[in-house]
Amino acid sequence: MNKFDEKIEELRAQGFRITKTRKGILKILFSSKNPVSVMCIKNLLTKQKIDANKTTIYRELNFLLKNGTIESIKLDDKMAMYEICSHHHHHIKCVECNKIFEIELDEDIEKYEEKIFKKTGVKVLNHIFEFFGTCGPCNNPRI
Repeated sequence: MNKFDEKIEELRAQGFRITKTRKGILKILFSSKNPVSVMCIKNLLTKQKIDANKTTIYRELNFLLKNGTIESIKLDDKMAMYEICSHHHHHIKCVECNKIFEIELDEDIEKYEEKIFKKTGVKVLNHIFEFFGTCGPCNNPRI
């Protein structure tokens, strides 16, 4: 059983309905390598012959956010994008083509969070690192 099927069964076991729209959104997010916008989700649902308006999509995304299935990524104060929660990672966005890449940092961020707590008494609940640059193809455009 793949992760998509496992998540569907987990939601069913918790007593949640698996509507066409919910299943379609999960299918999109599990198959995507990069975070996906609401407009992209809407377009991909249409290709799956699932008619869902933006309100329904946002409602489903909020449900999936609340139960920890997905997370919201918001780079450079632009629209939110969504992806499946898998492991802790960050993103870098190409400022030329807007492609988003997943990156993992070698540094132990939790150590910094502990230092912050010891120094200020503030427990870090979440953090956001935003990285921006130009990707390989944008660095070396063909003339």
